[in-house]
Amino acid sequence: MYVPSEALVALARATDRSKRVSSVNFPITYVKRGDITPTAAWLVQSHELRLKMHMTLVMQAAKAPYTLPDRPTQSLARWLNLPPDTGPRRANDAKKWLQEKKLITSTLLPDGKAGLLLLHPDGSGDGWEGNGARWVGVPFTLWTNAWILRLSGRAIAVLMALLELNGGSKHPDGEWMDGHRKKQYGLSDDTWTSATRELEHFGLLRTTDGYWGDDDYEIRKRKRYFLIREALDIAPDWTMPDAP
Repeated sequence: MYVPSEALVALARATDRSKRVSSVNFPITYVKRGDITPTAAWLVQSHELRLKMHMTLVMQAAKAPYTLPDRPTQSLARWLNLPPDTGPRRANDAKKWLQEKKLITSTLLPDGKAGLLLLHPDGSGDGWEGNGARWVGVPFTLWTNAWILRLSGRAIAVLMALLELNGGSKHPDGEWMDGHRKKQYGLSDDTWTSATRELEHFGLLRTTDGYWGDDDYEIRKRKRYFLIREALDIAPDWTMPDAP
């Protein structure tokens, strides 16, 4: 893959403007739900551009009231490495879709300029919760090192699920994934297979096969998933081929 120099510069400006110094918090319902498909899953199922754009807008709205300037669509297109001819239109379509789904809305900033306001990821139109009781912290390096451009949308959605799965875990091989937990993330088996292969390809994930259960239950073959978080601290190798 070629080095997206213009996109890297544009994304670096966006991360600098955010003034962030740590992870980007997403409500846990963005990643995992027991009743309906969580936000990350239905965003990537609709189109990976919508997931990447929404996550990048969340990254920029770093503190309450979770607003950010409404940048021109040309800027949005550059952040996400879209082609100059069709990129602005595609970025505008994605932004309009996010507005229609009540994930963002237009607002005026204190300086009177046009802005965007983050809304709750359940689509209710309520306000965004960036520091609720439970959230998934996505490393800021996903943006500062441009992994959000290098990884596919499905790999990013699975990465978020695995961040939730391994939250607080200290096991050297990561955590087991059972069928019930997997369903809560709302991602298909095909998505899991291709996304975990991609994350392993880029050195971000290590999986270990094993047997899960005890004498009172049927023992099943499962995988442990260990995220190699420090790999996100290094920019991706743009000369590497895409994952098979």
